[in-house]
Amino acid sequence: MVTKSIFEGLALAIDAIGKREFYPAVTGYLRRCLSYDNVIVIVFSGTAVPNVLYKKIYGPDVFRYLAEQYLPAAYLLDPIYHFHLRRGAPGLYRLLDVAPDQFRRSRYFKWYYGRIGITDEISVVLPIGENATITISMGKDGSSGQAFAAKAEDCLRAHEPAIMSLLRAHWVASEAPPAVAPRPMSITDSLIAAMRTHHNVLLSKRQAEVALLILQGHSSPSIGLNLGVSPQTVKVFRKQLYNRCSLSSQAELFALMMPILERATSQVPERKAP
Repeated sequence: MVTKSIFEGLALAIDAIGKREFYPAVTGYLRRCLSYDNVIVIVFSGTAVPNVLYKKIYGPDVFRYLAEQYLPAAYLLDPIYHFHLRRGAPGLYRLLDVAPDQFRRSRYFKWYYGRIGITDEISVVLPIGENATITISMGKDGSSGQAFAAKAEDCLRAHEPAIMSLLRAHWVASEAPPAVAPRPMSITDSLIAAMRTHHNVLLSKRQAEVALLILQGHSSPSIGLNLGVSPQTVKVFRKQLYNRCSLSSQAELFALMMPILERATSQVPERKAP
């Protein structure tokens, strides 16, 4: 009976391709495979502010900070966003599969994920074309306090080819290729300019890059791999950064940088949903 229910959900999703009810139908199909408590569909287009196409909760409102915190700037530190920028391979991923090595210890994780109440999450990630990525993130919340069962996850993964085909077909049928407005400058350059203008602090490019990687949850060795320098050199840049900004902790760095990131994203027009 369970298998019949899943395929009935698949049939409803197929019938909805190219229609407004597609995302409710396809997430309903996914829930027959994997009993989640919340789901959100987000499209990333280049470096533009992410576009939320659909969301639904069956328990606590885990998306209560979405408009106030995630979309204004927090997404710039999110692992899925950076996976999108790297044009990672399509697939089903847990958050920590694509996150930096110290992500769970990062201030960003505690500030955002630590408050929204999601206890487990699996995302469908499908890069489309040169600069777009469709994501469907399914979560468990604190009301159950449980991770996804291995059997349910196996069921979802068995349906991965069908899920990807559905998303591709709907994109072709209904989604115009996104027109991505380029940023006036990179986030690194925006950070350097804002620190000079608003705090009278002159950061080097390397110091700004290290700041952003620290906030994302990278350790010194991981930052070194990203920048092509040794962990010892990273520590030098980090010490220079903290001294120049009169900081003593990652929490202080986070508090200083988040308003700057919000101003940087406010300069980029948000793409409207089709």
